[in-house]
Amino acid sequence: MSGFSQARLDALFAAILVNDVVDATAELPPAIRVDYPTGHLADGFALSRQLWEEGFDRAALIAMATRLGRDHTLDAGEQLWFKHVRAKFKHLRFAFVLYGADHRCPPAFKAVTTSMGHLQDAFRIGRRGAVARQAAVLRLLLARVPLAVLRREVVRMKPSDSADFRRFTLAQIGALRAMLAAGRVTGHQFHVARKIVSRQGAFHDDMRLLHPAEEHHLTAPYLSTINGLMGQFHDGLVLRKASGDLDYTRETFAFPPDIRQRLTALAGRYP
Repeated sequence: MSGFSQARLDALFAAILVNDVVDATAELPPAIRVDYPTGHLADGFALSRQLWEEGFDRAALIAMATRLGRDHTLDAGEQLWFKHVRAKFKHLRFAFVLYGADHRCPPAFKAVTTSMGHLQDAFRIGRRGAVARQAAVLRLLLARVPLAVLRREVVRMKPSDSADFRRFTLAQIGALRAMLAAGRVTGHQFHVARKIVSRQGAFHDDMRLLHPAEEHHLTAPYLSTINGLMGQFHDGLVLRKASGDLDYTRETFAFPPDIRQRLTALAGRYP
């Protein structure tokens, strides 16, 4: 694995921290290409992996989960630390899906990342019982045996090649176009659409640091804007789901107009 400088790792993490910042002035390039050398894809995974490895402190994460499960509270500094750790996990999860030959996150890594998300959601909406349960799950997933499985998944990732990456990306945009054509989506489908946007945002963040080009510098902030708008809307869906006001997997609704307009423009730039 390549050894990237601390400056480059810091630049990537800075980009990750603003990957949901809304910039109404962001514009797309005339076209978004999907053909990249295999070496560029390998670089993307290596950068994401190194950022995760150098930011992962197992003992500190277990201690945080233990305290949160016991006290149901974290101070502002601890909340920010957990947000940053989770962001690095999420970015590597995106990297597995983007750059791996099978375009999926392996089960052990996915389980930890998902658990961290459930824990953060439970804490944010104040569900003390769910916080205790999810904290216990996270501690179990960080035990030595499951963690050894997770690390083996990272080491053994089989990389995608150029043609396969092209097929995967176009399939993702095809799924997004189908949701837009349907007009109405469930909460789950909306979340799927946001993940497509988030992964593409992660890709352009990686590429603008590793292999800079104007298209990446334009596309990344546009995707950040969509991601931010979708995140704000999805937070409301999560609250409605928790209160019993929304059937997340069955009830349908239209995309908010500003999100639909930006998603339609985005999909139109791909081949």
